[in-house]
Amino acid sequence: MTSASKPTILVVDDDAIIRKVIERVLADEFTVLEAVDGEDGLQKAREISPAAVIADVQMPKMDGFALCKAIKDDFEISDIPVMLMSAAENTDELLKVYDVGGEGFITKPLNPKVLLSRIHHMLQVCADREQLKSQIHFATTTAFTAMSSMSETGLLMETLKHFNGSNTPMGLAKQVMSALQQFQLEGVLQLTTDKEVIALNSSGVATGVERAVLQQMANMDRIVQFRKRLSVHYPNVHLIVNNMPIEDEERCGRLRDHLAILIEAAESRLDAIKVKATLAATQNQLAIMNSIQSLTTTLTEIDQQQRIGKSERAVLFGDVMMQLESSLSAFGLSDSQEENLLNIVRSGWEKIAATYTDEAALQDKLTEVVHTLKVSLEEPN
Repeated sequence: MTSASKPTILVVDDDAIIRKVIERVLADEFTVLEAVDGEDGLQKAREISPAAVIADVQMPKMDGFALCKAIKDDFEISDIPVMLMSAAENTDELLKVYDVGGEGFITKPLNPKVLLSRIHHMLQVCADREQLKSQIHFATTTAFTAMSSMSETGLLMETLKHFNGSNTPMGLAKQVMSALQQFQLEGVLQLTTDKEVIALNSSGVATGVERAVLQQMANMDRIVQFRKRLSVHYPNVHLIVNNMPIEDEERCGRLRDHLAILIEAAESRLDAIKVKATLAATQNQLAIMNSIQSLTTTLTEIDQQQRIGKSERAVLFGDVMMQLESSLSAFGLSDSQEENLLNIVRSGWEKIAATYTDEAALQDKLTEVVHTLKVSLEEPN
């Protein structure tokens, strides 16, 4: 990849050593430019519009939080993703990153692999978000149009009715986010199942910072509101709303009640989806066990019939030989002639019996298979 085709990363830190360390980590995949403080970084961001900005939290003149907020407040460069660096990772730091609109967060000392991974993830999420913008705009416009002819309570009832048609966690998450947009709210939602964790924001896939904030706030009370932010938490469904209309106290109270009902219903539906999946798995297992039972019964009958047939053939041959010996005297044959004739019959039978050797081996294998199937049916699951 030539330098001209490499995405540009702007590194903003007053520590020259940190800037050089990041440059060495990113140099193979990115063109790295440097700024010595927040003011210098903001100016260069406006000049070059980089693919992403990595900024230290602690800097003179303008710290990383102020730099990130200034970028997000500038319409021309607000789409540039910002990753902030700090020596500590805690709830306060994460909430500050979240409040100023940061898309990424990493702690010092820097781990090169973690830094590269988070840069790639941040850029991929931003790229996906750009692709979804037109679809989101259309969906939002349609949702707002529907709002004009539907009351908030009616919207809630309509959403709850549609929950019954959600058969996957992702489908359920999208319906919750759609309802949030129709309430003219923005936020982030997380659904947790045994197999996956789904996290969505109003634009698409949730950022790493949003996931971390959800994780930090999951142990708080079920419903918590602080200024414009509202969080609603159930065991497997977590929602954070960023723009509650606190200027309209009555509407804010209605929305808080509606969202509590919405998330409780989403939790119940998620449980139902899990139960349905478990039931389907159990039914498949029962069908398999029934098939094994039927196969075992059939093979057992075949095994018994073949063994009985083998015994009956031996008895039948004995009877034939006895009848032949008693009948030969009527033909007036000499003793040697009778003996020769009996030897011919015995020889023929021995040749026929020899062909049953391979059949006996297969018979033993069949018996072994039947035994194995019976044992598997008797063993508890």
